[in-house]
Amino acid sequence: MNEPVRGLLVDIDGVVRLWPRSSAIRAALACGLPENAVRDIAYDGGFDLAHHGVWTHEQWADQVRTRLTEEFGEAGRRASEAWAADRGDADPAMAGLLRRARAAGLVTCALTNNTTAVHGDLELHQITDVFEHVANSAEIHMTKPAPGAYATALSMMDLPASQVVFTDDSRTNVTAALHLGLHAHHYTSAAQFETFLNGLGIVLPPVTAPARTQAAPTGTAPPAGHAEADGHTTVSTRHLATGLPPAGLAARLASKDPTTTAIPFGPDALATVSATGRLTTWRLMPHNADPRAAAGHLDARSGSADVVDAEHLPPWLPGTRAAAAPRAADLLHHTGWALHQLAAATESGDPLAAATHLDTVRHSLTALATMVFRHQQAPWPGATASRYLPPAVREALTASLRADPTAKAGLAAGLLPLLGVLRHLLHLTRLVLGATGSWPWPHTAAALAPLLGAPPDLTPQAPDDPLYTPALAAVYDRHRPLAPAMADALRTWAATDLAGCAVVELGAGTGRITRQLAADGPAAYWAVEPSAAMATRLKDARLPGVRIVHADALTLPLPGRSADLVVEHEALQFTDDPLLAADEALRVLRPGGRLVRLLLHPDGPNPLAGIDAAYRRAAFADGPRPLFHGKGTDRRVTDHLAALGRPTRIRTLAEFTQHRTAEQALDALADRAWPYQHQLTGPRHQHGMAAARRTAAPPHP
Repeated sequence: MNEPVRGLLVDIDGVVRLWPRSSAIRAALACGLPENAVRDIAYDGGFDLAHHGVWTHEQWADQVRTRLTEEFGEAGRRASEAWAADRGDADPAMAGLLRRARAAGLVTCALTNNTTAVHGDLELHQITDVFEHVANSAEIHMTKPAPGAYATALSMMDLPASQVVFTDDSRTNVTAALHLGLHAHHYTSAAQFETFLNGLGIVLPPVTAPARTQAAPTGTAPPAGHAEADGHTTVSTRHLATGLPPAGLAARLASKDPTTTAIPFGPDALATVSATGRLTTWRLMPHNADPRAAAGHLDARSGSADVVDAEHLPPWLPGTRAAAAPRAADLLHHTGWALHQLAAATESGDPLAAATHLDTVRHSLTALATMVFRHQQAPWPGATASRYLPPAVREALTASLRADPTAKAGLAAGLLPLLGVLRHLLHLTRLVLGATGSWPWPHTAAALAPLLGAPPDLTPQAPDDPLYTPALAAVYDRHRPLAPAMADALRTWAATDLAGCAVVELGAGTGRITRQLAADGPAAYWAVEPSAAMATRLKDARLPGVRIVHADALTLPLPGRSADLVVEHEALQFTDDPLLAADEALRVLRPGGRLVRLLLHPDGPNPLAGIDAAYRRAAFADGPRPLFHGKGTDRRVTDHLAALGRPTRIRTLAEFTQHRTAEQALDALADRAWPYQHQLTGPRHQHGMAAARRTAAPPHP
């Protein structure tokens, strides 16, 4: 049975207020300016700041006037004033419809991407009575079509999405509302909207939901190794499945313990401070969500903690990139806004507000990192599952949690690691998703300068991979010897197929393969390696004719059509996006050039695999296991290339037998010869070694 409609959620501009005069264009033309002169300046990044409440409406208008005057002189100033003076017209038909809806008992709420002038404009047009509530982006700090904006408005109305009708003149905003479960209508006129409402039976009176009588929640704490795990005595995080909005849970917590201060922030979180000063962040999820899974418990989704999915990170596809880009931009907007609020709270001397905004930054960045690095949908909207974030990201998030955000020095210490993560994610979202967004990061950096002592550098940056350390580079070749048959086959192939060619090698590492391919024949050889430690070793080898390029395979600093061959040895699957890396390889190839993938395919089981597995089980017993990128990625790269009209031909260069001994396996583990080992503390490494030695020991007779 369909639920009755009890509320109307309505856009303002283009629905209740109309703009028949196209004031930006009219003002420009009337003052002798180019047609789009006012529009281009008024509705760029400053407009976004005004919509998010970083600037007041007056500050935005002043900035527009200043820029127009600087560019066009007195004519620009007059154009800005003519544009700012037009406040649009109220639509009497729609205003009347909303008044009738309120008389029938419906809750009416405006949901508008607007500036701080909206309340004054409603008074100017004498339509303040048509809305019981106003959810304005400049006040709630979220803009449509972000899910949080709708959730905030529904919280104001105290109604579920299924009992609310939404109308907007933007099809994008209507589509977002439909995905969130609202009845949604693309607005064209008041008459058409009323026809739509009549079909839904909106004259029904509202139904008051019975009050809930639940006990005070306890929540689920994240385990060790999770990005939100923390052993600090005054800071904690709890994940909770509940139907209550943050305000409702805050009221319940306060009623159970009057000494607790509870502050909702955002659509799915709140913070509490106990009488002893303990700060707890509550992550709220739908009733049917598993809080243990959200908190990162290994056994939450599978019957065995030993399950490791080697295909957990499929590469992005064009469709998933397109779907992920708006969400990434939305999360970056939330991050930017929270940073401004943090700076303002610090300046006003409100440490609790600053701490909650710091947590919003941390939560938004964790959600974005989860999406970018896991390349898969969350188990429910808004969920953050951060078990398998890269070690550097997880360590930065955890370091941020361990600072005391209620003191200014602690707040700065908690913020600095997050800014490094932000730079990394800005780089990846632009590179992998093409999501640039419009948030003015230089303005954010300036706002944070008083807290940090200087404006932070928020330039997008790809950090060096923390797993490929100098220590790993020093032992890398020792534990990866090339079988003589393989080395001979590579040199023979290079002498014939690479002779006189311009060659690019992706993921050259310390030069194991480079030494075989570049020795004879190529006219030019670029060895591309993203790890600074590996690239240094490669440079120290002084290989004749080899130019070392310290770069990522996703952004090769080489001109298009400059290479005859691009070669990689099991490197694509370790990039942030194997398919994008393949596209980049094709970009630098000349017509007729080839992308050559050198792969090893072991035949049969590895008799020593149990030694490595025993090490991992013991070393990672109290945290998430390392994720292994199997060769399954190669199949997807093959399919991707075929779809681009580049079929793959398979050629066997050599067949050989090469087995490690148990002593060699233990020696490699002791030297930390595998990248995943470099996220382990000393005690964890020793636990792993003890287990590996027990497994390698021969059974007693």
